[in-house]
Amino acid sequence: MEKYLSYLTAIRTKPFLLLAGISGTGKSRIVRELAFKSCPKYLQDKDGTTPGNYCMIEVKPNWHDSTELLGYYSRLGQAGYQFKKFVMFLVKAKMFPKVPFFVCLDEMNLAPVEHYFAEILSILETRKHPKITGTDEHDMKTIKTDPIVEARYFRELGQLSNSKNIQTGQAYSSSLSDRDIYMKLFGIDTEHDIEQEIGQRTDLTTEGLTLPDNVIIIGTVNMDDTTHQFSRKVIDRAMTIEMNGGKLSDMYGGSKDLEYISDEEQEKWQQAFHQRYVTADEVLKVHSEQATDIMEKVPARLEEINKALKGTPFEVSYRVLNELTIMIGVMLDEQTGEDIDSIINKAVYRILLMKILPRIEGDADMFRLKETVSVGEKTCHNRLEWLKELAPLIENAEGEEHQQTARDKIQEMIERLENQEFTRFWP
Repeated sequence: MEKYLSYLTAIRTKPFLLLAGISGTGKSRIVRELAFKSCPKYLQDKDGTTPGNYCMIEVKPNWHDSTELLGYYSRLGQAGYQFKKFVMFLVKAKMFPKVPFFVCLDEMNLAPVEHYFAEILSILETRKHPKITGTDEHDMKTIKTDPIVEARYFRELGQLSNSKNIQTGQAYSSSLSDRDIYMKLFGIDTEHDIEQEIGQRTDLTTEGLTLPDNVIIIGTVNMDDTTHQFSRKVIDRAMTIEMNGGKLSDMYGGSKDLEYISDEEQEKWQQAFHQRYVTADEVLKVHSEQATDIMEKVPARLEEINKALKGTPFEVSYRVLNELTIMIGVMLDEQTGEDIDSIINKAVYRILLMKILPRIEGDADMFRLKETVSVGEKTCHNRLEWLKELAPLIENAEGEEHQQTARDKIQEMIERLENQEFTRFWP
């Protein structure tokens, strides 16, 4: 799993990733690899080409609202709500909550992301651990959100008892469990792999479709003149991983990564994606021995970064602090034996690359300092030089030599600023 550690850490921090890089660096491929490794036998296809826990959605340039993802209500005849592939995949994920399900939004920025993805961006911010019925305790094994598709549209499926679903051609029953709805949407006559307790639930007709906590949304991104720029709203809500491609010789033998693996290994991978935390307070409660260090040192590190970015729109806020703390919790869970200072250092390094640097862009005036600033032994003439000195000195792990470090990336941005009088994270 070492090869995929940065992806796993990011996913367990927040299940929405952007994979950025030039064409051909394996962005969509990595999503398939993760699906193959975690797909149990009962979801495997016979041909070994598309795991049942994987859904590729090709974004089109003409998407200007959410209907292509979330569907829409039709008043023509008894058509009712038109469920799209994305929603159907989320319903399927609800049936198998122990398995990670991967949505790959291919070429995500061919259309304006804020137009077609706005509702989901908002839904992601409603993630929380629900209370256990009849108590004030929270169910820490479950993460729920507000509904993406309202319950009334699923209830309507049961009310149209004398009609047929125009998508499947099958008659509706008068009362539908979650399992019934799944089978109707996919045109399935029998299904034996859904656990009875899960299949008998009526969450869809009572609560609506929430974002299942086993669903991971990964968007692939090419930044060129055919695509749209990301707003800070999108970048703030995602974990960004820049993929620069590896050594060309690494391609050989890679086909083995797109094959199903043994049951024992599958179970390890399924557990590797489990999301434990939604808030920083949950991390502090679980890791009480390190809580004091986290509360004292982590905000201080971000405040140093904010000093370097003061006066720009790129100063970090509570969301970054929350996700940095969650990442520290994830790394503490891995029990690597490292001390808290080393873990904080590595988490700050990753948050710089995944959350802070992708937001930064501007001209020379934005980053110019009125007076030079001394950071250690370095005299900084602009804010990016200052930020570079704050970036932790960490070398890439074995197999990631081709990836830029945080300092490498900032230096690239500095050179772009010097050459073009304008800079940004994206190539």
